[in-house]
Amino acid sequence: ALLFLFGPAFLHNSTPLLVMPWKALGFNPYSITVDPGSVTVPRGSDLKVSAQLRNFDADEVDLVVKATDATQWDRWPMTIEDTTTGYSLMVFDVSEPREYFVEASGVRSQVFQIEVVDLPYVDDIAVEYRFPSYTGLAPQVQEGSGDVVALTGTRAIIHITPTVEVTAGVLVVQPGDTIPLTVEPEGRLAGTLTVREEGTYRVLLESVQGDLVVASPDYLIDPLTDQPPSVSFTKPGRDISVSSLEEVLTEVQAQDDYGVGNVELVYAVNGGEEQAVSLYSGGRLKDVSADHTFFLEELELEPGDFVSYYATARDARRGALRQEASTDIYFMEIRPFDRTFRQADQQPGQGMSSVGGELSERQRQIIAATFRIVRDRAKYSDREFREHMSTVTLSQGRLREEVNTLIERMRTRGVAGVDSAFAVVAEALPKAVTEMESAEEELGQQKPKDALQPEQRALQQLQRAEAAYREFQVGFGQGGGSAGEDGEISEELADLFELELDRMRNQYEQVQRGNQQAADQSIDETLEKLKKLARRQQQENERLRARAQAGQAPQAGGGGGGQRRLAEEVEQEARRLERLAREQSLPDLAETARGLREAAEAMRRAASTQGSSGVAQGSSALDQLREARRRLERTREDRLTRDIDDARQRAERLLEQERRMIQELERLDPADPDARARLQQMVDQKGAMAEEVGELERQLDQAARDSRRDQTEASRRLTEAAGSIRDNQLKEKLLYSRGVIQGRSQDYARNFEDQIRTDLEELRDKIDDAAGALGPSRERNLEEALDRARSAVTGLESLGDRMEQRAESGGEGQPGQESDPERRLQPGQQAAGQQGQEGEPSEGQQQAEGGQQPQAGGQPNATGRPGGQPGRPRGSAQPGQFSPEDVRQWRREAEQRRRELQELRNQLRQEGMDTGELDRVISGMRDLGMSDTYEDTRSAIRLQQQLLQGLKEFEYGLRRALTGPDAERLEQVGSDKVPPEYRDLVEEYYRALAGSRR
Repeated sequence: ALLFLFGPAFLHNSTPLLVMPWKALGFNPYSITVDPGSVTVPRGSDLKVSAQLRNFDADEVDLVVKATDATQWDRWPMTIEDTTTGYSLMVFDVSEPREYFVEASGVRSQVFQIEVVDLPYVDDIAVEYRFPSYTGLAPQVQEGSGDVVALTGTRAIIHITPTVEVTAGVLVVQPGDTIPLTVEPEGRLAGTLTVREEGTYRVLLESVQGDLVVASPDYLIDPLTDQPPSVSFTKPGRDISVSSLEEVLTEVQAQDDYGVGNVELVYAVNGGEEQAVSLYSGGRLKDVSADHTFFLEELELEPGDFVSYYATARDARRGALRQEASTDIYFMEIRPFDRTFRQADQQPGQGMSSVGGELSERQRQIIAATFRIVRDRAKYSDREFREHMSTVTLSQGRLREEVNTLIERMRTRGVAGVDSAFAVVAEALPKAVTEMESAEEELGQQKPKDALQPEQRALQQLQRAEAAYREFQVGFGQGGGSAGEDGEISEELADLFELELDRMRNQYEQVQRGNQQAADQSIDETLEKLKKLARRQQQENERLRARAQAGQAPQAGGGGGGQRRLAEEVEQEARRLERLAREQSLPDLAETARGLREAAEAMRRAASTQGSSGVAQGSSALDQLREARRRLERTREDRLTRDIDDARQRAERLLEQERRMIQELERLDPADPDARARLQQMVDQKGAMAEEVGELERQLDQAARDSRRDQTEASRRLTEAAGSIRDNQLKEKLLYSRGVIQGRSQDYARNFEDQIRTDLEELRDKIDDAAGALGPSRERNLEEALDRARSAVTGLESLGDRMEQRAESGGEGQPGQESDPERRLQPGQQAAGQQGQEGEPSEGQQQAEGGQQPQAGGQPNATGRPGGQPGRPRGSAQPGQFSPEDVRQWRREAEQRRRELQELRNQLRQEGMDTGELDRVISGMRDLGMSDTYEDTRSAIRLQQQLLQGLKEFEYGLRRALTGPDAERLEQVGSDKVPPEYRDLVEEYYRALAGSRR
């Protein structure tokens, strides 16, 4: 029975013949089902024939056709459709009666008849696209195919040439209305539909009898969604600690398919009122890079204060349909001046990871998570929203409980009267708890926006406590701690503080690593899927090329089904990466997802476009897939560096804990009533350290396996590092030492702890050796150099665009600025809800929306005053001049660009490449960084344009150097060689490519 059920097809198909041989006559288990079978069609129409193989497979399936009165049969291969047993072929221009059948592997269908009648039919069709005006795209005409694939809101004019002259007709749109056709010169007809949603349409033409008859197959309507812009910080792109006198440069990059409308940087001090800086407004560039420098001295900040900031970007659409994107929120923590901070950092065993920053780091993560919930609310279902709110609420509650526990233990030891720094800590932590309780209440009521301010006030108190603790460390390390009993109590309190923070850190990082591993696995799965999708797209391209060589038009009504299904799978992977980018705050993944969506759009166009244009779209899709794959492979390569850095930090923290353990043993007095409790704390910590060592061993082994193919030397060193844990029996020693410190003499215990410390130092050094063995390949270095050159071109072009706008407006701001605080508190919320709606054509460029806005630390507002410093005039510009604040910001930006280009030049020189053109650009950038340059606006803009042209030529040359001879090829249908007469055109194509998407 099992053999019958699960055996090969021939077995269960032939079994009835064995059981009932009298029924063998006329029985054949193998057959071919053909659609539409015998049919009557209008003269000159096209007919799609589909075939399904029953109970067998075949390598080749042929459609065999002949005219009714002919004797010679023509054999045409059919193409695979929905499944491995589904095939189809379009028979074009059926102008006379025909007969046909389908044959595969010796199995033949019955013969069917095609009858022809003289009815009007579509002889030729073209689609003229009129895109929404905000896109800036010129009208385009798609010849030979009626499928409509265009941006939502596009008007598609359908031009029809009938087989016979007709006087009327309609387009029947499903779902939708019936659209009348108008008669054009030379007997053509035209009708206009607006692309709004997925559907189909067919053409009905009026016959001589006055009836409307079906005159075409169903054509697809496939709307393309206008994706929202993307925006990210490239500098610093992370939370940082700075002094109150520093000048902090931030760089924002934004992209949009049809032009970035404007870019804003929004900041707040200590969770106060938000201020906004307009970085760009225009809608002319698809890629924008803009810098802004925070002059922190003007904000009058103190240690423990912080500046939170994020950036928003909007596309060039108008009104309610305008889409918006936002970065994550980042923080600049104000620390003590460099001398004090360095002293704290240099204390033995007191690196940055243990100066009391864990509490504020966790609170920053909670703020960032709340911010993302507000930003992405429209993207969540109600269930997902509740789940995210529950997670953040629990996180805030746990942190509050842990801070409460720390407060209680410090009160038990009498903290406030021992040291002034601890008095500050004892005062700030309860205030933080109060703010956390307020935030927790708002979160519990599912009001994330209202929770942001108390969350940030809690962060301020936590950072003040941590800043005070750092000052204590400095003073104690310099011998400034109190002598006698008070000094011992201070040391004990410091140990208590560190022990609590170690415990919190271990719990937090365990969760973070779990999330990171899940993200890594998802990226690996997507990478493998992209490899398969790229192979399938290559096959689709070969099919498109073969079809173009044969002069076949694309099959109407979704004949490119395989290409469309491939596009859907690519979009599915894009959604996965977008979700991962939101959850893990990874802008690079968001950019990769954007590339995948562009690939999917190119696939949809390829499915509906004929000839070389369809081949070009397919090739573009394949290039996008390969670029996405390259980006993910680079992400996976960077993972090794990240894992080694993490392992090194874990080893260093274990070493710090061991050093503190030794100090604690030296201070321990067996006669002290608290000695037993302190010993128990040390025993518990030893167990946690042993567990941490075990996890570190597994991490090192995994990193060694992952890097074995690409980083052989680093893999070997990682194996040695993991081996040192086993060879030195480090985990076993930590567990054994719990009994040693309880039952042996202090000298014996000290010697044993020294062995553990030596083993941990050896482990850290071996991990350092592995980090030193990492080395990027020359190919990777040159790829990064090209990326840096592209980024420099984008940045310099954006600077020029801003300079021209300022010159036209007299430095009094830019159009398109908005100061609506609700929009800034809820970035992207309205835009996400509107995504996918019809974009009505706009008139000209984007008009100003809203009023002027306050400006950030040094950036001028409409009166030329810095937003953070009312009443301190910096001057305003006359028409045709730049304001002093503009000049200050642009000089800083030009200087930063010059340093980046110098680093790029040094990198390329190490690779033995010519940098003459780049040297000239760098020299000119020095002039762009001087204030005198901006006294004449036209001269400054002219200098910028000259530098931009030189940089573009350098980027073009670098691209040619990296791609080699293949750069001289422009893919042609059926040939990879470029005729000599087209070589100049190819050269111009690649020059334009170097400046594309700018």
